[in-house]
Amino acid sequence: MTDYSAVRQYKEIVAGIAAAAEELRERDRRRAAELAVQLGELEDERHRVAERAALTTLGVELQWEAALEALWVESWMTLRRRPAPDPRADPAHLGHYEAEVEQRAAELLDAVRRRRFGLPRR
Repeated sequence: MTDYSAVRQYKEIVAGIAAAAEELRERDRRRAAELAVQLGELEDERHRVAERAALTTLGVELQWEAALEALWVESWMTLRRRPAPDPRADPAHLGHYEAEVEQRAAELLDAVRRRRFGLPRR
């Protein structure tokens, strides 16, 4: 009987290990599915960020080109290439930076127009 109980005990232990392994596999499958969803969401976010960065770069380029064109007649002024982006800039404030670029460009164009047409300064 001892052999029989040892065999039964061995089978119970092996069955417990198999059940635990299956439980781990199921947990891993659920986690893999969760991670796949998160990966998809992150990939969508990455695409949105890349599009936003491209639009921001294009907007800044257009503003810079408009400024250079407006200042072209100012022969005394040395025109330079557009400065590189500030690596310390906080991406969370991108909207603020874009608005500031637009505001500064509008102020520059207004100042050039006033100077060109002899209008009084504000």
